[in-house]
Amino acid sequence: MRIDAIFTDLDAHTLDPARPRATKIGVFGNRIIGFDEELDGVTADRVESLGGATVLPGFNDVHCHTAWFGLTLASVDVTALPGGLDDVYSALEKAAATTPAGEWIDATGYAHRDYDGQYPELARLDEITGDRPLFMRQTSGHAAIVNTEAMRRAGILDADFEEPVGGKVVRDAAGHPTGLVEETAQALVQDLIRPYSLDTLVEAIDLATAYYAKEGLTSFGECGIAYGWIGHSPIEITAYLRAREEGKLRARAQLMPQADGLHTIAANSADGFGIGLDAGLRTGLGDNLISIGPVKFFMDGAMSGETAAMRENYAGKDHPGYLQDDPDVLRRQILDTYASGWSLAVHAIGDAAVDAAIENIVDAQKKYGRRAVPNRIEHAGLVHDEHLATLAEHGIVVTPQAAFAEAIGDGMNASLGADRRRLLYRAKSFIDAGVPMAGSSDRPCADGNVLRGIEAYVTRATRDGDVMGSAAECLSVDEAIAAYTSQAAIGSGQGADKGTLSRGKLADFVAVDTHPRNVAPDEISTIPIRATILGGTFTHDAR
Repeated sequence: MRIDAIFTDLDAHTLDPARPRATKIGVFGNRIIGFDEELDGVTADRVESLGGATVLPGFNDVHCHTAWFGLTLASVDVTALPGGLDDVYSALEKAAATTPAGEWIDATGYAHRDYDGQYPELARLDEITGDRPLFMRQTSGHAAIVNTEAMRRAGILDADFEEPVGGKVVRDAAGHPTGLVEETAQALVQDLIRPYSLDTLVEAIDLATAYYAKEGLTSFGECGIAYGWIGHSPIEITAYLRAREEGKLRARAQLMPQADGLHTIAANSADGFGIGLDAGLRTGLGDNLISIGPVKFFMDGAMSGETAAMRENYAGKDHPGYLQDDPDVLRRQILDTYASGWSLAVHAIGDAAVDAAIENIVDAQKKYGRRAVPNRIEHAGLVHDEHLATLAEHGIVVTPQAAFAEAIGDGMNASLGADRRRLLYRAKSFIDAGVPMAGSSDRPCADGNVLRGIEAYVTRATRDGDVMGSAAECLSVDEAIAAYTSQAAIGSGQGADKGTLSRGKLADFVAVDTHPRNVAPDEISTIPIRATILGGTFTHDAR
């Protein structure tokens, strides 16, 4: 028998209890056909030595923003610049010098916590940019900083301007805009830039997934596309199809449309259709390279900017954040969407938002049953003990980001105060309670390197030497690896095809220099990636 490839000289940790370890992997037709003695007498078109590397199932980041990340790679980066706001102004000055008059300056990576809680002065931004509109996105994605020209073009300065539902234009004590726009208010400016062209999006996907390959990523969930303030074009799926056709898609993509685009569908009354997308598009369409996942809903905002909806006020503040819309409106949208065949991915960070998200998903499942692609709570930032059994009983997946610990963990701890911080971005409690938990980064809102994410699950270390939330939520190395492999596949409804190295599953794996258990916890992120293999083909090869 002759097959496509045999990978040798490796130590595979398969995460499959039926065969936990292997030293050879055979591939035929993009899938694993056998291991070790099963390959005796078998020849192959290619025999690839991995030089003694440790092999793990391919990494899977179930909640990231790939096109957005690709766009940031071509933007002005203002992430944690060492010289403070002066360095931010300097970076924008350099950009303005090469940007034609009237054209947009696009910057990304600003986090006020990196700058002692400060925001750039609007007058200084205007001085630098002149008639060039500025859109500078905060790292969280839930707020942006704009200049006066951008606000003028967006109508924010008009006398009859009204705040959008679920968003805010932040003003000073005199009522003047400061340049900070939160949540849905960002779309007022973004809509002047969008839709991005397909050429631009294909280039962004190309840049992003080339980056992913170097980090061992073979699958990802593109969380929130096509619509709303997080989407880039109403034909964003086409950009992914083009990237695939042009050889620029280097990982398997589960695409998750943003709920803002859903609308009433004039289907036959017997079908019980609520709201959806045209032609009956829904969760489950596609193949093992590009598929349609759940619909992404926003219940609330971000804890880093204190817009996430809490039961009680933030520590030392007079407000508890806010939901993105009236709770009854959000509930009706979620139930109508589920009735139409879509699975749900509900962004809920604050505990008030988590309360509503759990109630709505449970009610939807009771009425319409469970789906092959499970329902999820994205982030699940503040989950109380009483929620755990409900989440487990109903098979609701959670996607907490341990990757937030380093950059914004200290700030979130402070926002919650001593009594609530133990509930912050839990991990071990989910696993111990039997709640399905899938690994993710929310990139570019946080560092998306999976080995760094695994390290963060293990240490939860913050920038100031604390831990995010509670040390009781730290995972073992094996639990953290499973979150980004086997559990990520299950949480995406794709466990039959990936997540473990098993005969018949897709031949997606990553070769690293050593197993993460073999190094100190705070050194996991430094382990070199030797190779990334997608369907038996190298997407990254540093042997």
